[in-house]
Amino acid sequence: MRQRFSNTVMTLLMTCSAISAWADEFQQSVQPLLKEYCNTCHSTQKQKGDLDLERFTSMKQVKADPAVWEHTLEQLANNEMPPKGKPQLSPEQKKLLTQWARGTLDELALASAGDPGPVVLRRLSNMEYTYTVRDLTGIDSLDPAKEFPVDGAAGEGFTNAGAALVMSPALLTKYLDAGKDIASHAVLLPGGMRFSESSSPRDWTDEALAKIRAFYARYTWQGGAESVNLQGVQFDTNTGGRLEVAKYLETLQGRGDASVLNARYLETLKKALESTQPSPVLDLLREKYKAKSLNALDVDAWQRVLWRFASVGHIGKKNGPKSWQEPVTPLGTHHEIRVKLEAPKEGGDAKLYLVSTDAGDGSADDEAIWENARVVVKDKPDVQVLASQAVKTPQVIEITVPAASIVKDTELVVTARHKSGSVQVQVLKEKPTMLSGLQSGMASAVIAKGQWSDNNLRTSLSAPILVANGSPARQKFEAAFDEFRALFPIALCYAKIVPVDEVVTLTLFHRDDSELQRLMLSAEESKELDRLWDELLFLSEAPLKQVDVFEQLWQFATQDAKPDAFEPMREPIMRGAEAFKKRLVEIAPVQVQAVLDFAGKAWRRSLSDREQSALRTLHAQLLKQGLSHPAATRMLLARVLTSPAFLYRGEKAAEGSKSAPVSDRELATRLSYFLWSSTPDAELMSQADAGRLHEPEVLVSQAHRMLKNAKVSRLATEFGCQWLQVRDVATLDEKSERHFPTFGSLRGPMQEEAERFFTALFQQDESVLSLLEADHTYVNGALAEHYGLKVKGSDWQRVEALRAQGRGGILGFAATLAKQSGASRTSPILRGNWLSEVVLGEKLPRPPKDVPILPEEAPAGLTERQLIERHSSDAACAKCHQRIDPFGFALEGFDAIGRSRKADTHAVLANGTTFEGLDGLRTYLLTTRRDDFLRQFCRKLLGYALGRSVQLSDKPLIETMITQLKANDFKITTALETILLSPQFREVRGRDFVVSQ
Repeated sequence: MRQRFSNTVMTLLMTCSAISAWADEFQQSVQPLLKEYCNTCHSTQKQKGDLDLERFTSMKQVKADPAVWEHTLEQLANNEMPPKGKPQLSPEQKKLLTQWARGTLDELALASAGDPGPVVLRRLSNMEYTYTVRDLTGIDSLDPAKEFPVDGAAGEGFTNAGAALVMSPALLTKYLDAGKDIASHAVLLPGGMRFSESSSPRDWTDEALAKIRAFYARYTWQGGAESVNLQGVQFDTNTGGRLEVAKYLETLQGRGDASVLNARYLETLKKALESTQPSPVLDLLREKYKAKSLNALDVDAWQRVLWRFASVGHIGKKNGPKSWQEPVTPLGTHHEIRVKLEAPKEGGDAKLYLVSTDAGDGSADDEAIWENARVVVKDKPDVQVLASQAVKTPQVIEITVPAASIVKDTELVVTARHKSGSVQVQVLKEKPTMLSGLQSGMASAVIAKGQWSDNNLRTSLSAPILVANGSPARQKFEAAFDEFRALFPIALCYAKIVPVDEVVTLTLFHRDDSELQRLMLSAEESKELDRLWDELLFLSEAPLKQVDVFEQLWQFATQDAKPDAFEPMREPIMRGAEAFKKRLVEIAPVQVQAVLDFAGKAWRRSLSDREQSALRTLHAQLLKQGLSHPAATRMLLARVLTSPAFLYRGEKAAEGSKSAPVSDRELATRLSYFLWSSTPDAELMSQADAGRLHEPEVLVSQAHRMLKNAKVSRLATEFGCQWLQVRDVATLDEKSERHFPTFGSLRGPMQEEAERFFTALFQQDESVLSLLEADHTYVNGALAEHYGLKVKGSDWQRVEALRAQGRGGILGFAATLAKQSGASRTSPILRGNWLSEVVLGEKLPRPPKDVPILPEEAPAGLTERQLIERHSSDAACAKCHQRIDPFGFALEGFDAIGRSRKADTHAVLANGTTFEGLDGLRTYLLTTRRDDFLRQFCRKLLGYALGRSVQLSDKPLIETMITQLKANDFKITTALETILLSPQFREVRGRDFVVSQ
């Protein structure tokens, strides 16, 4: 790679000795020709066209102003010099003058080959500024330059050229406004700063909520909502955060995909189900697991009995719930069972069965007492059906309830009391067939009557277990239930976060994810979750707002409840608020430092101690002026974004007169703004900071990495689309809606086709010639229909075999065809001129004055082509039109918005060469004009990379690029690498640099 550029230059330098005769040629032959044919108009006295050729009396003067002779060559090539009506050069004289000028310029180019060019303080273009801001903030929706004046193009026709990137007081004001707007998107965090699409603190809180919920969703099922009625309004509560037991059980039993599950919990569950350690509850599940018949319903039955969901809104109040997901223990010395009664459909009395069983641990010494079984109907006296009866397990007592006693909302209520052992009791409507073994039963939660400040949640069990308090049997069951709960929580986390289960809630955000952390999360994942919660509470200022909420709740409770129920919460809330205020003060320097760190990235270099001190001093001054810390910090950020260090790409010229390599950081900036139109990323800057980026292999490796990045689409847009002059097609509004009603909806896809095509060219290292000969393109459904292509679906996709459809390459892009057309008709003149100047790099003379403007629609009886041919027959116009019109005629097979159509596409060049349509034009360009196309492409790419006009000293580099392309299958990376390894790209002129004469 190191030899790629230098070898070609060396070869050219070896020819320099053969050109030394140009000095003698000037004195002997050229000067007399100038005097005879040129100096009459271009004398020192007349200087027609601001051109003085009389002043050139020696080769030293010639070499001091090569631009004059470049212009002279163009005039000779266009037959503009001498002008009509003046004595003309003979063919031999014209050849002599042309060869002398070209040879002299080649000699000058070789003498100054590799010159990096003038040192220009380059302002970021509008798009570079926008892309840089987006990359620094991570917010792609920011459009900070939308109100800026439009950048002009310079250099080789690009808006990144330093010569066009001027600054004005008005633009500086725009920068300040934009900096403030960007700063308003800065979200100050406990650990520093991030950016948001929004500038609203409420939205920042919502973003933090969304991050936590998204985190939870990676591990949990989002179903399981329950409905709650709050003063007549239905809300869903307890939604999400559920343990998706079914998938884990299916996977462990060979019917699921372990790769989508949490490996840690899967292994825990596997060990528990395959354990031989006795457990009254788990043993029931293990038996089914061994038979591969265990399902989620088996687990769910026990979950519903051993867990319940409490009201989050008042957690922490006196006698209130301690947590959202509370354990339920179906054990006690007595329990009241209530069963709703309905008259049998077949008629007759209702029968109920009081069942007592052994709870799965044997029936020895198991005794219980059934007491006061009664039929209960609202507003009626109870009807007792059983006073008291002691039973030993297993035993069933049948009770008959007369049908006449059963009306709406009739219940049988009975109390079961422990006597000895461990007894499980149930009231069933069907006579049981099995009277042994542990049963899960059912549980139901109800809200008892009472004041809203009380804890009115009650849980009723259908199959409680009666045991003595503190007995070994109770301890055994408690251990079994704890073991089940440790393995099977209903929910892993409270995914709703914002509770809606109370009319007046004290809790703004509720965190309950201990089960998730215990069962599934690694230490790093838990740390990340803690950080997300810290961000939420910080951004929402929940500890401060909690104080106001508490006072409001207290006042509300004094009206119809017990405010003292909330008294235990007062002190913790007040302490939390004070701690939060103290923390705000403590983290202020951290946030200021975050701005300084941001400045280092924005300025693309390390800040000096003096600069850091100045920024901190500015922040302190802003505070003294009365700004709050957040406001002062954002103003500081705006200052960073309006600094010349950010707005300009400054480079330090080396001491002396010779060119010298730029620093590695400056080289990183050059590379990044070339390929990405934006600031270097961390990887590129790390190579620069390590002092390795200047190494050719490292530089090329980084370039290849960057070309694979999605940000290379910016190179496609800013270089490719600007070169082809289709950068603004997406907003083009010059088409007649009457003639082309679909254009408005297609102009965006038209431009995107070009962007996607160039992006693929760079990312897939395709041939530069594919710009002309590609057999593929990129379309969405609408553009495919516009082209008459059959595709599947409406998404963007690559389509092949395009040449068979009459398209292929940039000549068939709807964007180029539409842009180089009129409002209501095609324009072979515009298309031909575009192909000649933009694609082939020809220099055309300016059209003569008073050229008649062609009508937007061809007159009756004339085709568009005939209209152009009649216009071009004017003697004053014919010379140029003979060069450009044939190119445009060949593209007449496409209408003014790029649709295929039947038309006369026969073309004849001035030299007699003929071709037909796009295919014939493509063949002509790829054969006769291939080098012209390659030279123009290389010139444009080099000019874009360097951000300046290509100068005479760049000619050897362009020739090297062409030579290397031919030797490497015309791969685009060949051209890119040649530029990157050139002195023009890697060096900067010294302060005392003098252009070689």
